[in-house]
Amino acid sequence: MLLRKIIFGVTIALAVLTFGLPPRALAQTPDRLASLKISVWPEFDKPTVLVILDGALADASNLPRPISILIPATAELTVATWMNTDGTFAPEQPTQQTKQDDGYTRVTFTTAQPKFRVEYYHDLLHGAPDKTLDFAFKSLGAIDAATLEIQQPLKATNFAVTPATPTTRTDSDGFKYFSYAFSNLAAGQTITAQAKYTKTDPNPSAQSAPPAASAPVAAPTPTTSNDLFLLIALVALGITAILGFFLLQQRAQDRGVVANAGSSKRRRDKRRGGAATAAVFCTQCGRALGPEDNFCPKCGAPRRAQG
Repeated sequence: MLLRKIIFGVTIALAVLTFGLPPRALAQTPDRLASLKISVWPEFDKPTVLVILDGALADASNLPRPISILIPATAELTVATWMNTDGTFAPEQPTQQTKQDDGYTRVTFTTAQPKFRVEYYHDLLHGAPDKTLDFAFKSLGAIDAATLEIQQPLKATNFAVTPATPTTRTDSDGFKYFSYAFSNLAAGQTITAQAKYTKTDPNPSAQSAPPAASAPVAAPTPTTSNDLFLLIALVALGITAILGFFLLQQRAQDRGVVANAGSSKRRRDKRRGGAATAAVFCTQCGRALGPEDNFCPKCGAPRRAQG
């Protein structure tokens, strides 16, 4: 009797553990997402549709590890990466893309953090200037909570979404968003939405948006050519100064030589002139004698040689 009670108690406990757990605990797969935000931006920076998928893994353990997500087979994948803890994104990661039979491509890449981002462009617009956009997303794994947000292009009029939603917001750049919320999406479930609007301006919104306020632009610094010209001018000025200095030195030396030569000549001439013009007198009577007088014209005394 006691053994039966023990077996019955163990059976009840196993039943509670098996059937009493929430579905999230039973389906904790590597691709299960705790949340996913789907941003659909028609004619944002290209004349097509930009789709941004921001997801968070439900199981944040065993990282880094590969994860997978579905995008339309005709879409152009541009970004697959993860978000760092500081809110920045890691460099774009290599991906493996496998086309499936359901019109979707399975994109697989390795993430080192539970939050990740995937971006792709998809040509979904039809008509002009009245345009229609039909969007569809297919989940690869289960998603606890998902948000779909469609951005109204700048300069678009008569914008309307189907199904209609009262949930809208407008950001600081003037973009208006129409939002949908979903919960407990099953693996393979598809969500769809349609947008219609009129837009005659062919420019994407990023080209039509007003420029953001910026700090005053500093005066431009000299270019490489200006630097080269300035260097050449400084070198030429230096060479000119050096040449001028040497020329002045040479001229000063030349003037000194000429002055010395003149002084020597004057000294020689003075000595010669002094010897030639020195006065001669008669030794007897003291009369001055001329150069041609051999005898004194006064007393007749003979001229004596000067010692």
